[in-house]
Amino acid sequence: MSGLDRRQRAVIAVVCALAGIYGWGIFLATFHHDGLIGPRYNAPGIDWMVFYAAARAFFDGNLALIFDGHSFTAHQNQMFAGWLSDRLPFHPWLYPPHFLLLVLPFGLLPYGLSYALFMGITGMALAVTLWLQAPRDGRRWVQMGSLLLCPACSITVIAGQNAFLTAALLVGGFRLLPRRPLLAGALMGAATFKPTLWLMVPVALVAARQWRALAAAAAMIGGLALASAAVFGVEIWRQWLEMALSPPADFYAEWFQWGRSWGLSVYTCAWVLGATHGAATLMQAIATLGAAACVYAAFRSAALDADRRLVVLLAASILAAPHVSTYDTLLLAIAAALLFCRALKDGAALYAIVVMLAAWLLPLFNPPRATPVGLMTPLIVAALIAVAMTGLHRPAPHGAAATA
Repeated sequence: MSGLDRRQRAVIAVVCALAGIYGWGIFLATFHHDGLIGPRYNAPGIDWMVFYAAARAFFDGNLALIFDGHSFTAHQNQMFAGWLSDRLPFHPWLYPPHFLLLVLPFGLLPYGLSYALFMGITGMALAVTLWLQAPRDGRRWVQMGSLLLCPACSITVIAGQNAFLTAALLVGGFRLLPRRPLLAGALMGAATFKPTLWLMVPVALVAARQWRALAAAAAMIGGLALASAAVFGVEIWRQWLEMALSPPADFYAEWFQWGRSWGLSVYTCAWVLGATHGAATLMQAIATLGAAACVYAAFRSAALDADRRLVVLLAASILAAPHVSTYDTLLLAIAAALLFCRALKDGAALYAIVVMLAAWLLPLFNPPRATPVGLMTPLIVAALIAVAMTGLHRPAPHGAAATA
């Protein structure tokens, strides 16, 4: 076997098509309001409810409500009673204030329209980013098909999450880095509304010696912080930092029960396997340092092209994050599609194709708390990083191998 023949491509296409149909079928099921997939997703856009309710709280002069997790959850249950098939569990606001600044205009619209517009605008931004940066051949359409069908895409829409925007900013920023470092840095700085997935960005910029981009990212962060403080007041930053760095015990316990324990980070996998909080934190720290070492090595290496560096960055961002949700694996789906497009042109070993497909399908066998197979998630992410860093290793043709 050398590269990908028609039969292999057909098998992969069928698997991805079935996964996509299943994911979008789940999305349609949420409109039945019958709780088919449990209280976590018992209606379309339940995470968008958090963003929308926070924006409405500002316009109603009750912004302090968003930092009272229990009262804010009760407020959402009352506000969206007609949408929900069951009461929401603990549903707090967790994002830095400049993300609230971004979603604020959507709070002026009806909930359903704001949800559809946010998903449509951010989804289109990601699609355009991938389209403009893809090779000018059929591989463009492979990337578009991958984006539409990947399970992480439908989960992002089901939840009403911001994964499209996160991916568009990170991918667009790093694609622009060689030509427009200032614009690239500004885009990356804007992605700090998702701080857990941003940890590897400064590592990559330092490794690449992209000081102008790093300065632009810092300027963007500072500008967004000042703008949000001007609109909401400085107190909102103090409240958010207190919640993020030293949350009350009851707040963290509730968020762990309904949030972090349903994630797929190294910490969560260790906890599911029985590790204590301290041991799980240590394992997460080791994974984060290992991911940072891989990113640094990738962006220092002259042997790796831009695609493979980006794959390492996206995958390492998932491995390094102390909390990751299934919709965040959209970064892995994009990374897998980038490698797969290279395999279509240059060929790849079977194990590399299996790793790409496993990373692309990750949401279907997660989270680890519900599906034991999900405990393999960190290993699959690490394998994707290894494949990107070592190359696809196209097998030699049968005759050449026999001669050797």
